[in-house]
Amino acid sequence: MRAALFSRDPLCVECRRQGRAVPATQRDHVIPLAEGGLDDESNEQGLCEACHDAKSTLEAQRGRRRTSGGR
Repeated sequence: MRAALFSRDPLCVECRRQGRAVPATQRDHVIPLAEGGLDDESNEQGLCEACHDAKSTLEAQRGRRRTSGGR
């Protein structure tokens, strides 16, 4: 799945939104699996490592808020 994604779309989608052309190195779930996202082509995007790390940090923070009751 990873190779097919990078073949279709080799650039980081977040960097591209910001006008930069940076190769994607991480297969990312747009909607995280932990939040009900599917593990298929309709829910994947390529991100560079920096964008993936930033997105993962935000997702982890959301997860902690969910498990602590929003506190």
